Amino acid sequence: MSHLLKNKELKELSKIYDWVSMCTHCGNCKYGYEYGPTANFAAMLCVQGDKFNFDSYRGSRGKVSLAKSLLHNRIGWSDKVAHVLFTCTSCGACQQMCETDIKPWILRMFETLRYEAWKQNVAIPANIKAWSSTIGTLYNPYKEPHEKRLDWLPSDVRASLPKKAEYIYFAGCTASYRRKQIARATVSLLKKLKVDFTVVEDEWCCASPLLRTGQYDLAAKFVEHNKALPEKYGASAFITTCAGCYRTLGRDYTMDAPEGYADKYGKMTGVKVLHTTHLLEEMLNKGEIEFTGSFNKKVTYHDPCHLGRHAEVYETPRNVLKAVPGLQLVEMYRNRKFSFCCGAGGGVRGGFADYSLETAGKRVKEAEATGAELVTSSCPFCYTNLADAIELNKSPLKMEDIVEIIEPIVKRK
Repeated sequence: MSHLLKNKELKELSKIYDWVSMCTHCGNCKYGYEYGPTANFAAMLCVQGDKFNFDSYRGSRGKVSLAKSLLHNRIGWSDKVAHVLFTCTSCGACQQMCETDIKPWILRMFETLRYEAWKQNVAIPANIKAWSSTIGTLYNPYKEPHEKRLDWLPSDVRASLPKKAEYIYFAGCTASYRRKQIARATVSLLKKLKVDFTVVEDEWCCASPLLRTGQYDLAAKFVEHNKALPEKYGASAFITTCAGCYRTLGRDYTMDAPEGYADKYGKMTGVKVLHTTHLLEEMLNKGEIEFTGSFNKKVTYHDPCHLGRHAEVYETPRNVLKAVPGLQLVEMYRNRKFSFCCGAGGGVRGGFADYSLETAGKRVKEAEATGAELVTSSCPFCYTNLADAIELNKSPLKMEDIVEIIEPIVKRK
């Protein structure tokens, strides 16, 4: 391989050169569709391709060609190259559709390309550079002081929580600083259900935004810090309402490449990671939850990419919703593994807000077509982008997290 690699500075990318070479350039990655003669689904899933309509942007095939060209020094780093790399939301639709040996490495390849862009120190979008600096100093991307991370938590509730517990509720940056009602509802729900949990003031960003945008070096201290929290607080598990935190804690911290980054940072062992919907489903199945009211609305569920395609958690949130008295669940055409990204992931909301919200607007229109009154999801970041698009497009839809639906109408049996 070394005689082919003219650009020897691209050391990290060269590690997966053999996998990049496995791409057959068939183009399956560009669209979503079912295989076989009985197929009844076909739609655009690639957010980039839908927006920019050029092969370099659409699916993984274009980026494989880009990677090979960079490795062979056929092209150099430029603003155009960076635009292709950093406008991808890392939704995983192309990886879902791929049927060749490169399949498990596609998202890792995208993130490694971004890593190389940082190392080359060229053409990084200014907004991404700005929030990267913020995370590095304040441990969150929202320019908020770290000491205010638990301001969402009422002082009396905070005082009632134990110092050590079985679960650490890992709220994540978005619920801690922007969608505080989700964090408050989660704590209220966990207390109602008599779960042994605590909330910790030294929670840092899980590092999902850093890993997704290729900032491997900066991410290292965040992974190391958060991995130490369970032992410090006597916990055996993290529980989180954030799909991004769930994917990062549950896969990047615990699994080797290509699924995670444990090969790079060391594996977190002996610690379970649960999304709140996992806990709810488990308790419902055991008959430990009693509903005290109903939710008489037609609801559609948006699959977060981090929880859905990245972690293959599709039915758990739906099972929880189906258990709610009065709730009528209706599906968007693009759902589960064929879901359309909200447009926020991969650093896109922070780097290209207008494009991100335009994408979310397309998803809102799809939700409206179901006849639903309300959109729900299991990710505060998806919540933010969809809620902002609902407001921007003057949609009649309402937005609530699953926890917000459940919390007012349950108690522990």
